[in-house]
Amino acid sequence: MKKNKTWVRSKEQILICGYCEVCGKQLMSDKGNWIVNAEKKKFCHNGKDELCFNQYINNRKNNDRLSQNKVR
Repeated sequence: MKKNKTWVRSKEQILICGYCEVCGKQLMSDKGNWIVNAEKKKFCHNGKDELCFNQYINNRKNNDRLSQNKVR
């Protein structure tokens, strides 16, 4: 019997999609658990602490408050 030749699928590629803006962690294509905002900034999520995105928002709010206080 002759064996049919079949197409062999290559192994799945894992890519580095970027780095977290807050903690600098690598964001991998196969892992998920990361957020991209409208400014195209990337943030990770580790299940233990709060989201790096939440930290970014909180820091941004605090910076806005401080800048408003300096203007007055």
